[in-house]
Amino acid sequence: MPHRLLLADDSVTIQRVIELTFADEDIRVTAVGDGQQAIDRIAAEPPDIVLADVGMPGRDGYEVASFIKDRPDLSHIPVLLLTGAFEPVDEARARGVRCDGVLAKPFEPQLLIARVKELLARGPSPAAAVPNAGVEPPGSERPAPPADDDLVLDPRHMLEGAPPRSPEAETSLDDYFDRLDQAFANLAGTAAPPRDPSPRPTAELSWA
Repeated sequence: MPHRLLLADDSVTIQRVIELTFADEDIRVTAVGDGQQAIDRIAAEPPDIVLADVGMPGRDGYEVASFIKDRPDLSHIPVLLLTGAFEPVDEARARGVRCDGVLAKPFEPQLLIARVKELLARGPSPAAAVPNAGVEPPGSERPAPPADDDLVLDPRHMLEGAPPRSPEAETSLDDYFDRLDQAFANLAGTAAPPRDPSPRPTAELSWA
């Protein structure tokens, strides 16, 4: 059975990009356009992981994360907050809602896949399997929220120790870009441009 990923983002483009990113993975993406829709869907059918944009109108990604982490029956669900260049993350608020990480857009697809798989591999917390496990006994201490360095997804950490990219991976990445071109063309109502047979330039990762 595929894992269920719920994406909450008001950008149709981001929805399509993430759907394409996981098209060949054992992960089924369901996209909604605002935080309230996400909360309603989570309550009705809890997903395995949630990606939520911090800049949505109405209820934003922080509120979605808070809804999940404040409920003992849902708090095991990993939450990644999505942020952009013009909507910087509020680190104090992100720590307060106990999200599992922050991902800045635009992102490298393979890094997103790796991060999502890493969080899914952790499995549900004991609180998800034991009734009333989310109720803390007297005298117990709540685990400290993640430190600043643990919160932000740094591509350098994802690339350390990664094996060299194989020719098959290069072909797969080219195929991803071809489908991405077609998706944007479909959104614009135009035909996708013919593919340039020359090698694609490698995107350069930079950090502030």
